[in-house]
Amino acid sequence: MTRILLSVAFALMAMSAQAQKADLTFAVDGLCGMCENRIEAAFDQKGIVVADYDLDTKKIHVVYKAKKWNEESLHKLATSVGHDTDKYKATEEAYANMHECCKYRDPKSCSDSCGEKHR
Repeated sequence: MTRILLSVAFALMAMSAQAQKADLTFAVDGLCGMCENRIEAAFDQKGIVVADYDLDTKKIHVVYKAKKWNEESLHKLATSVGHDTDKYKATEEAYANMHECCKYRDPKSCSDSCGEKHR
């Protein structure tokens, strides 16, 4: 009986620890290495375990503590540094503060070599 109770307690603790972390992948607009660095730096926050932005797919994968963060707050981190996501648009002020090369809304702002220049 004691073994059963210990097994159940261990299983519940494992499920609880697992439930505390969540992951999310979503689209974030970006053009170059500077964008990638800026986006990942925005996610360098307490309660975010890992954030990896893929410039080729324009998606970020985030592993985070679910008690501290939710989907909306994660999207807002990207928009706070000027990058639109698939759910929210960055403010004009945040967008305007980015380097000219990073202005993804205006395709003329970035040359083909932009991403290589700033990586």
